[in-house]
Amino acid sequence: MTGFMGATGRMPFSAFLAYFSAVGVTDLVHLNEKIKKHENSKTHLHNSMELALLGDC
Repeated sequence: MTGFMGATGRMPFSAFLAYFSAVGVTDLVHLNEKIKKHENSKTHLHNSMELALLGDC
């Protein structure tokens, strides 16, 4: 994933989607750990709160 990081050090969402679509999940053994890590990430929690506040527009 080198070269995807912007000035903030985070991967833009469009780049993440492109990468994930091309690579997918290759490590099924650790998939549950990755899901838990994602669900507890600051970005996911922030987006979940915004969705709850704004609803499905």
